[in-house]
Amino acid sequence: MRRTLVIALASLGLASLALPPTAAAREPGRMLQLAQADDVKPLAQVLETIAKQFPGRALDAELVRQGNPTYRVKWLGDDGKVREVTSDARSGKILDVR
Repeated sequence: MRRTLVIALASLGLASLALPPTAAAREPGRMLQLAQADDVKPLAQVLETIAKQFPGRALDAELVRQGNPTYRVKWLGDDGKVREVTSDARSGKILDVR
């Protein structure tokens, strides 16, 4: 029954009405609070730092919280190369490029 409802609502572009809210939807400020608690730089600032050194755009990014928090960013350079850039999440400094 639920699957039929989701399919019907999806065909109308209303599938999100049939699905339960995610934790992020219930607590929209939660990620911001976690970031502030760890005192990490916003991802947008880190991406600007990467773009200065490697013109291009981010394909994917994640915040790794084990030990010293870092951002891992999959980066597509204007030269067509895909790189994995690791950046310190607190300082924004680029630590490694592969």
